[in-house]
Amino acid sequence: MSKTKKKLTKGQKLKKIRSNFELWCLNFIKIVDNRGDVISFKLNAQQKHLFQNMDKYNIILKSRQLGFTTYSIAYCLYVACTQPNTTSLILSYNIESTQETFERLKFMYNNMPEEYKPKEIRNNKYELMLEFPDKSISRVVVKVAGKKPLGRGFTCQYIHCSELAFWGDFAATKGLMGLEQSLAKNMDSKIVIESTANGFNSYWELYTNAKKGNSKYKAFFFPFWQNRNQFRDEYDIAEKWYYDTNKGERLSKDTCFGYHKELLDLGANLRQIMWYDWKLQDMSTEEMYQEYPATEEQAFVSTQKSVFDSSIVLERYNNLMPPLKEKELEVELPKLLKQYFGKSLFIYKNIKADVRCYGGVDCAGGTGADYSAISIYDNDGEQVCSFYNNKIPLYRFARVIDVLGKYFNYAFLAVERNSYGLPLIERLRNDYGYLNLYKQKVFNQYGRRKLQLGFLTTNTTKSILIADFKEQFEVGLININCKQTLEEMQIFVEDKGKLGNERKTGYTDDNVIANALAIQAMKTGKYYVSLGG
Repeated sequence: MSKTKKKLTKGQKLKKIRSNFELWCLNFIKIVDNRGDVISFKLNAQQKHLFQNMDKYNIILKSRQLGFTTYSIAYCLYVACTQPNTTSLILSYNIESTQETFERLKFMYNNMPEEYKPKEIRNNKYELMLEFPDKSISRVVVKVAGKKPLGRGFTCQYIHCSELAFWGDFAATKGLMGLEQSLAKNMDSKIVIESTANGFNSYWELYTNAKKGNSKYKAFFFPFWQNRNQFRDEYDIAEKWYYDTNKGERLSKDTCFGYHKELLDLGANLRQIMWYDWKLQDMSTEEMYQEYPATEEQAFVSTQKSVFDSSIVLERYNNLMPPLKEKELEVELPKLLKQYFGKSLFIYKNIKADVRCYGGVDCAGGTGADYSAISIYDNDGEQVCSFYNNKIPLYRFARVIDVLGKYFNYAFLAVERNSYGLPLIERLRNDYGYLNLYKQKVFNQYGRRKLQLGFLTTNTTKSILIADFKEQFEVGLININCKQTLEEMQIFVEDKGKLGNERKTGYTDDNVIANALAIQAMKTGKYYVSLGG
């Protein structure tokens, strides 16, 4: 005889709802959907996946309009209404989005059933403060991620960082560090970073490290095709447009080729693919990648106008092998180099004694700004070594070049002659007797050609330098193993005829130049010393 299921009392139902965020949203929270209708807030599949799989530290790369800000506003309100003595914090990248977020928070609170929400005692200055019957307080604060320290004076149960890729440098680095310190020291506190991509900046670095398991953050990626209901009205319009444009022909699996087939294989349905084409009428492919990425690689590929093909650079970056450990080296490192190994000096391959090596050298002042950099390749085009340090003085850098070059079979080196390069060349030649150096053909004041040590970089020669490096890399004639170099390549741009890196990200272009110089050394085919072996 089956037992009759006992009905829950009103108090038991309320307790069950209050202990379950999804049920609480469904019963107590109203939102305005993308059709303008006021509806109960039911978590979509992406929001539910995040809720069920979150760690303490979380970072999201996403397509637009998947509802993660709505999710976090509701979660902050849930914490405020169910957990006394807590503070939740939402940060956005500008004042307009901050105002919009706070208005949505107020809408949710104002539309809650009166008997199930704590009393409001403040609802201004981007702060919602609530009071419980025992006079304990909870609050939700909405702020702009500006240039001031973030999180100071707060102990936060939940922190949501919206569109972090569009924050300023200070907020995205030092500001985020401050927020992490303000997180409550209990098992349930959480921080969520969510953003669309915006070039290769601090957000990209944090997400990439999280994806590779090199960060305390857990990475989530949500492409546009995962949510099949978000743009359903636009899907209808796009389907009709596709039908009319293609003379009554409908898209089918059998007619999917090129990127249509790629999207289909990823998981997009036919309506979403037609919608994708419809959107592309008024958006460039690059804009589509940024706003509605289908893959993580797409999200970052063209959000920046890099000189180098970002897709090739990113593919190489994602397939890098770690540098060799000291115990893996077949020839013992000289004592001078050991202090830099694994910090500034990275070796990727052991070479035989009879293999010619070619390197490029870019020298800086050692003041902590630009890097002094060396990149060395073997004669097959494989990068075997990189060195970069922004605090090494010129006299010590000269010694490092001498020892490192001779370690790699007396490598043929092209040293940039500009600025600090000339005294560096003089030290290499005169103090250390380094013979295997690149010589550039120039004209003197009498119109006669002569050879001078080093590579003089001008606007003209730099263009040649970079063009040669770009070609060799993109056609696969060289293999770059240096992570730092690839990161610099991603943000190496041409702006108003000038080549260089966007300094806002904190990267220089010194490794790019060192690698490009190595290609020039390789192109000469010269070697002024004999190799044994």
